[in-house]
Amino acid sequence: MEKNNVLGLYVSYYLARFNEQAYTKLGYGTQNDTHFKVGKLLDVKPATIKNWRDEFDPLFGHRAGWYQRPMSKSRLAVVNALADLDETAVFELVKDILLNASNSEDIEMKQLKSVINDADSDTESTSIFVPRGPTGKAAEEFFIKCFNDKKTPLDGVLEDCRELGTGYDFKLSTETDFKFIEVKGRDKDIGGILFTNKEWNMAKKHGDNYIVCIVSHVSTNPTMNFLYNPAKDLVPNKYVYTSIQINWTISDKLLTEAFR
Repeated sequence: MEKNNVLGLYVSYYLARFNEQAYTKLGYGTQNDTHFKVGKLLDVKPATIKNWRDEFDPLFGHRAGWYQRPMSKSRLAVVNALADLDETAVFELVKDILLNASNSEDIEMKQLKSVINDADSDTESTSIFVPRGPTGKAAEEFFIKCFNDKKTPLDGVLEDCRELGTGYDFKLSTETDFKFIEVKGRDKDIGGILFTNKEWNMAKKHGDNYIVCIVSHVSTNPTMNFLYNPAKDLVPNKYVYTSIQINWTISDKLLTEAFR
């Protein structure tokens, strides 16, 4: 993959994740105008920028995108690397890319490229999964409705833990113990599922009390299957990724001059 192609993935991710806000802040005009301008700056075909955006689209729900296409390692590397950055941070990153992409000696550009190059060079596994996309929230809401309507094999008091970062979506309190439920959604009845490191560790820790609810055909005719103690019988592929953090440094020289 050529260097500018690598950097173009970051820009396409920005367009997919922040949609109208991204197009407006870049200030290049319409979406087509933006694809043309970005392509020109990075020496990449405008259609390629749009196609890459379409690959990221299913993660964010602004457009359907290519939800049926498994996500490759390079795309997954970009998603994971930028996941913890807010819009302002990603925008500043994109601006730097559009300004400095052609500078092969730029340290920041080298760092950004290494994130993807390292992923592409990992030949241990294909590291491909079908992106969660907007199906995740829909799957969770479907599970809640079915639970409230007593259409699941589960019973007890359900606690919503989705915003707590616990490694599971729901905690179920029964008369004798607790169950920990993680909900995964698939748009059809094929495709793998992705566990975060915390989720998988919780699965191993809680054993039979950790339950995965897999909702298939989320957008058409949802169906549920329950997987109990997934860490007992399943052996997942581990994918280690680099997360990008942005820090600003002030040199000793500048500090000394400021104190004069």
